[in-house]
Amino acid sequence: MTLLPLEVPERLRDIAKVVNTYSTCLGIEKSLQLAIDGGDDVGNKHIYIRILGYTIHYVPTEKGLNTVVDEISSCVDDSAILEVGKLYYNHYIRAFRLRAKRSRTPTPHNDESPSSFHTVIEMNNHTFVDVPQSHADAQKNALIRDQYRCVVTGIYDHPSVKLNRELIRLLDSDHILQTAHTQCTHILYDPSNTMDPGSANPEFATTMWGIMHCFGYDSLPDELSGPKIHRLENVMTLAPQIHTKFERLELWLVATDEVNKYMLDAAHSFTLRGCPEYVTFATTDEVKLPVPSPTYLAIHAACAKVVHLSGAAEYIDKLDRDMERCMTLDPDGASASLLEYAIFELEARE
Repeated sequence: MTLLPLEVPERLRDIAKVVNTYSTCLGIEKSLQLAIDGGDDVGNKHIYIRILGYTIHYVPTEKGLNTVVDEISSCVDDSAILEVGKLYYNHYIRAFRLRAKRSRTPTPHNDESPSSFHTVIEMNNHTFVDVPQSHADAQKNALIRDQYRCVVTGIYDHPSVKLNRELIRLLDSDHILQTAHTQCTHILYDPSNTMDPGSANPEFATTMWGIMHCFGYDSLPDELSGPKIHRLENVMTLAPQIHTKFERLELWLVATDEVNKYMLDAAHSFTLRGCPEYVTFATTDEVKLPVPSPTYLAIHAACAKVVHLSGAAEYIDKLDRDMERCMTLDPDGASASLLEYAIFELEARE
């Protein structure tokens, strides 16, 4: 958890409304921190205000910045501001972390495929899906576009290599090359029609899409509804360890000035050990095999930064551990936060 910076980013320092609103956040954070230092229980309030403050820093769009600032400045008192922070916590921050716990990464079943292919082109032609309808379809297309490798580490997909004589010869000839059971990783997800068998609460989905709309992403619900969630712009092939870190918002991609080139970033430097500094997406067919969307990656990166800097990630991890250990609730109300967390997850799944 990191205290809010004392100033907004330099590009915002001449915008009086932004500066004044951010100063309000700093004032609330300071009073809450004094209460914490004095031994008072402030619940999640310090996290809520830091979520708002860091969202001002990292929200990807100007419309999103204006929305956050307007929502904060229109509040009548500190309690109302903290309620806005709570809304963002539940339906923006926790929604992404909930996805990591709910997502499924099944190995595609291809019963009609031959036992092996002679060439990569032959395998591509046989496995490509024109309109992906499932996670398995998305994985097939992502593997083709990503050349059967993790886009970050370059590790080859083990099941694909076993099916392809050309890839087998390639790896046999170069002992430095490695394989793993890669994962098809979704950047964003549709909260009303998720990748697991159950569907999310419509109210939960509406609230999350509402926040995305306020951030300027009006087309997201249509772009990612139902099977569209599996569009190639929303998936990447990742090695298992990278997949887990990406889904848990522990690793993200930051756009550079070069098209389709991203810098890897993380909350902790050790998370990046063994990873390259940059990742460049490429494709042999921009129409049939488009690269990951910079918009989707920007949303993921912004949320990842806010979730870690605000302390929300650490707090959610603690609640997850407490839920696994807890058998009964404390009669004195000490388990209130844990109960609220459990109810939220239950409602999001229904």
